[in-house]
Amino acid sequence: MKLHHFSTSAFLLAGLCLSACRNLDADPSRTKSLNGPEARRSLSDKNPPDASIEGIEAAKNWTAARLPAAEADFAATGLKRYESPTFWGKEIVYSIQVDRFNNGDLNNDAASLPETDLSQMPGSRHGGDLRGILDRLDYLSDLGITTLWLTPVFKHTGAYHGYCATDPTQVDPGFGTKEELRSLVTEAHKRNIKVVLDIVVNHLCDLNSSYSTQPQHNRCANDLNLTNWNGGDASSSAQGMLKMSDTFFPLFRRQEFFNRCGTNSGGDTSGEGPETMFGDFANGMYDYNTKNRDFQALFTDLHKWWIAYADVDGFRLDAAKHVTEDYLAYFSTHVRDYAQKIGKKNFYIVGEVAASPDWSARRIGNMMSDIRNPNTHGNIPASLTYEINDLKPVYTANTTAAFPGMNAVYDFIYSGDSRGYLLGQTNGGAVEWDLTSPNHSVMAAQSDPRLNWIVLEIHDWPRFTREVPTDRWKSKLGLSYLATAQGIPVIYYGMEQGFTGLCEASSFKAGKANSSIQNLCRGSDDAMKRQDMFINGPWRLGSTVPSIQQLASIGPSSAVLSPDWKQDPLLARDHDVYKTSRRFNHLRTSCAPLYQGQTLFRWHANTNLGLLIYSRIDDGKELVVVVNNTSAPLPLPDVIISDASTQTYRNAVNEVQTAKASGSSLKLNGLTIEGNTVGVFAPESMLGAWDDDLGARLCKKTLKHRDEFSGDI
Repeated sequence: MKLHHFSTSAFLLAGLCLSACRNLDADPSRTKSLNGPEARRSLSDKNPPDASIEGIEAAKNWTAARLPAAEADFAATGLKRYESPTFWGKEIVYSIQVDRFNNGDLNNDAASLPETDLSQMPGSRHGGDLRGILDRLDYLSDLGITTLWLTPVFKHTGAYHGYCATDPTQVDPGFGTKEELRSLVTEAHKRNIKVVLDIVVNHLCDLNSSYSTQPQHNRCANDLNLTNWNGGDASSSAQGMLKMSDTFFPLFRRQEFFNRCGTNSGGDTSGEGPETMFGDFANGMYDYNTKNRDFQALFTDLHKWWIAYADVDGFRLDAAKHVTEDYLAYFSTHVRDYAQKIGKKNFYIVGEVAASPDWSARRIGNMMSDIRNPNTHGNIPASLTYEINDLKPVYTANTTAAFPGMNAVYDFIYSGDSRGYLLGQTNGGAVEWDLTSPNHSVMAAQSDPRLNWIVLEIHDWPRFTREVPTDRWKSKLGLSYLATAQGIPVIYYGMEQGFTGLCEASSFKAGKANSSIQNLCRGSDDAMKRQDMFINGPWRLGSTVPSIQQLASIGPSSAVLSPDWKQDPLLARDHDVYKTSRRFNHLRTSCAPLYQGQTLFRWHANTNLGLLIYSRIDDGKELVVVVNNTSAPLPLPDVIISDASTQTYRNAVNEVQTAKASGSSLKLNGLTIEGNTVGVFAPESMLGAWDDDLGARLCKKTLKHRDEFSGDI
């Protein structure tokens, strides 16, 4: 089965710690009146107003007033705003599951579970925090990383993954403080590393709240879907009524801020019916009414604050599939506009949309609309057209991103088929189809596809090498391919250390819990996708790298601070998987055709095992990428290229291999490529001297960036 048939939304649902989000018996609590007094309060008060008592305007005023205060606070530090990248396509993203990456501060750790309770350990917190990330920035810089994507850091229910936020105005105390977040961003910027924060845009969690009146689930979702398409108010007589607890986030304590259609089934959430946009993921996870204009303003201003205060560079919108399109237009347009006004001219917004191309196309860039005349559009909801008309004066004034939608999405289909090819489960023709099909054209007509994220593994997918856990060559192949493929590569933490997500060979030290954890390890629980990357962590799983595999161990947490990154054996840099990732990352950022060129496919085998050859072309400069997904060396064929010269090409990652161009053909016949490797043939004139440390020839620093997308693939 092809990997793009994975329901990434289903993975997300499973990964939201549903065991922690079951329908708990709510404590008796008051239900706020929707028509409570519009009490006056000082905007300088630390705590946010209760919107059910003091009114929506008080909530909006408080939220808006925080922005100039945050700007002044940042200015008082003496720091300067870090400039946005001119072109985000040059970035190499490193995805960090904050709790599992590194424990840098024992003071914010929760008490360790007793041995008799270790059966809960795989899905519990392990101590990773913001300080732990800061301590490893030099490691990430050495690897060639240019952007960090952090899983949610805002205050949440206590689930380790952070995707159950309860208060978006605070950093979760288990991860650190807002000051530590700003310090992390500041130190990352000193190393020319950007920081993208993960935001859950579709729901708020409160495990103490419940429905006092039960909704009629399907009718409610269908009614709200109809209002989205016809542009009406988002209401239905089938909606339930929430009994909001004392712990419910006060700014959002309004019935009309939530869809109140009740809990989805797994099929509801992973599908593309009305329920996927208007139903709750699970009990205790309440779906926002993202068509409500007051809610849009509140939510957007709350997240602008983190740009003002911490100087973050982008947002990743979790579950962007599950919200209305008009909301994404409002949020994206106003966030970019605000960021530009305070000095971040190219703020980046990428969304998780695990759905068909039309769903993604309605959420990115032009949003299937004529952005100069929004009343001319494709098949989109009337609510979106109304919103784009309202937003037109704002987005057209943006000098960098003159469009209403998100900048980009994950290209899950391309990513899934790439994964399938690299593992020998599908042939390279599927990869070619993904970038040449009508579906791709629909997406490319909305926004620059070079800005989409590509992945081989993420926190919702099984690890890339799960099925080949002893094959470090596959680890190297995946990392090499990511650096040469179209789109922004995302390296999931530990991929460069060969992480497999398997625990069968681990040392079990969980006492009475050994049996239950071993049973979990026989399945595909989300915890197995999120192993620890620090030597004192309790959940150290397998690796394709033998020296890392030997460190696998499952047992109680060690209340010992992580060692310096150079001494942590889980961050070894002397093995070929790490070295390969480092080599190709630095090659990519040196060669403009690799990060901004068009892609033309030159050759693919008709079987699942065989060669895939494609060109990356920019400003007349052509690089030819050769991928061998088999375990054996393969002879290379001559391939057609766009270059009509007779110049010599060199394999940038092989010290001696050369080929001659002749008659618009690259004469590769007579050469071979090793199994599970990637070769990159570039004109000799483009390359510098051989770098023994990297094991590559980097491109010379003479190529100019071209940020305009031609429309070619």
